[in-house]
Amino acid sequence: MKIPTNILIIEDDRITREILSAYLSGYEHVVSVKGGKDGIKECKSDSYDLILMDIKSKNGIDGVQTLKEIRKIDKYRHIPILAVTGCAMPGDKEHILQEGFNGYLAKPFIKKTFMDFVKKYLPKS
Repeated sequence: MKIPTNILIIEDDRITREILSAYLSGYEHVVSVKGGKDGIKECKSDSYDLILMDIKSKNGIDGVQTLKEIRKIDKYRHIPILAVTGCAMPGDKEHILQEGFNGYLAKPFIKKTFMDFVKKYLPKS
């Protein structure tokens, strides 16, 4: 039985999108897009319970700017937006969280770590 949750993945790397989508296959509705502009467009046309986003994007705007644009959409003011990123230098986590992300997970990670991280931010059923 699928868990009734809508999740959006904003990630420019195709392989990472495929891996995250596979990890989240037990959820009802998982959509992945390849960049910030596509993510903003998707948020305007659909509703999500959780957004997972890379910080560095080769496709248009970066994750921080994407976050700021998504937060301007009323229905996303309080939706968890999580950074899933390769930005793992000292101070990156603190900076990313200060920008307004609800959570931070550095790549690479194992499936269990990822799933435990995601479950902390999903609506309780």
